[in-house]
Amino acid sequence: METIRKAAMKGALLFAFNTDTVDYVKMAVFTAKRINRFLNLPVTIVTDSNTKLSTYDYSFDNVVIADPDKTNERNNQQWLNKGRFKAFDYTPYDETLVLDVDYIINSDRLLKTFDIYEDFMCHKNMHFLMQPNVSQEKLSHVGLDSVWATTMTFRKNKHCENIFNCMKMVQMNYVHYLNLYSVNISYYRNDYALAIALRILNGQLDYNRYYAPWHLLHTGPGTHVYKEKDTEYTIVYDNWVNNKIRKDYITVKDTDFHMIVKDNFMEIVNE
Repeated sequence: METIRKAAMKGALLFAFNTDTVDYVKMAVFTAKRINRFLNLPVTIVTDSNTKLSTYDYSFDNVVIADPDKTNERNNQQWLNKGRFKAFDYTPYDETLVLDVDYIINSDRLLKTFDIYEDFMCHKNMHFLMQPNVSQEKLSHVGLDSVWATTMTFRKNKHCENIFNCMKMVQMNYVHYLNLYSVNISYYRNDYALAIALRILNGQLDYNRYYAPWHLLHTGPGTHVYKEKDTEYTIVYDNWVNNKIRKDYITVKDTDFHMIVKDNFMEIVNE
């Protein structure tokens, strides 16, 4: 691990490891610029030694060089999402916002997590734009609610260190915990590791103090996002009505949201 430049009290941490099909670092550059603009925070990137940051039109405040774990796949494609538990060790900040690079920031709302959290905050409740009937996600039929590691805000203290160490334990023994909680998936998700870690640390109880008091907004498969203006986006959805496809849409402004479809995100990045 190599860290360069000087840290600040608060900052954002992005993980970005390129694959053969997705330029995650380019996505991170797009997101970092919006973090600077809307949140006024410095940004640290975690990437690998193959990344030539000099070829991108942005200078990160700090760079952490790490080897990605390449043992995860989703939809028959490499998914380099493991190791998010290392955020606690990698961050140079006293208070840190960890953010997925496919999250579009259009406001300063995430700054509120620093004001209202005790020392850790993520999202539990979510909403899919243009897909209101999608239910809240559960890990399994036993009813354990999932949480979302898409955004995590934490303070560098012992309690948060325990959270990330517990996430590490879950990742290292993932099959065991999938069986224990009756989770029926084959690939690793940070969301599930975080949900299980928080349960373990709190005696299997659920504490609302960990959760942001607003929904995490997603755009997912079946929708397409178009950029209208800098902070204005239109989400189009193919809605089946009377055996015909009807194009429904909604336009949002000054609203943050997470884009699950990477190809669509890259279209916006490349505009």
